[in-house]
Amino acid sequence: MSDKTRSIEDIVTKYLQQNPDFLEQEPELLKHLELSHASGPAISLIEKQVQYLRSENDTLEQRLNQLIQVAADNEKLMYRLHHLTLELMSMGDLPSFFDRLTEALMDEFKADILNITLFDHKVEAGPKTPMFHISSDDPEIQQFQDHLDKGVSVCGRLNRNKRDYLFGSRAQWVQSTVLVPIGDDGMLAIGSSDPARFYPGMGTLFLDLLAQVVTSRLALEEPHKQRKSA
Repeated sequence: MSDKTRSIEDIVTKYLQQNPDFLEQEPELLKHLELSHASGPAISLIEKQVQYLRSENDTLEQRLNQLIQVAADNEKLMYRLHHLTLELMSMGDLPSFFDRLTEALMDEFKADILNITLFDHKVEAGPKTPMFHISSDDPEIQQFQDHLDKGVSVCGRLNRNKRDYLFGSRAQWVQSTVLVPIGDDGMLAIGSSDPARFYPGMGTLFLDLLAQVVTSRLALEEPHKQRKSA
């Protein structure tokens, strides 16, 4: 197809788009138009238009159903988060708070391993809670700085050095990870042996909001510490 032919087609297409009633004004042109049909015989322009509109309607209906499903999933997600938030904030002490958080995360995300690292906070949780403490200026943290600076959860596969730091001897079995910044207070890492469990681009709203719950709970503990030391 030459550029000249392409240009003429563009002009005709644009004109018909701007004048959708053109064929009504020039009905004689209809007998010169040829529209093939999958079954063979020619069909009218109106039939062709109806087919197109039906196809377009089916596409729109599929998109609408997808949006409805996303909305329903988000509603369930918010309900679970709200319920968990109320439960966590009712915990009377930080060890109980993090013990319940660990239990919820392992169950909610069907995780194989978990790491909760706090910066400049010392919390003695239960034996099943993988709690670690480190100074915020520790050189080991620098390898995670790019992730932490994003301020939102990052999913995918971490390099071996990062996995070794987070999961120790079990790092070799971790095939996918989600790393969650906990404000300036630390980070949370969830690991899975399934390489497709945590993938780049997956939704992390639940974890990002939950991280805010953790920072709020830690902030509540500071006045309590200050009163005890006064």
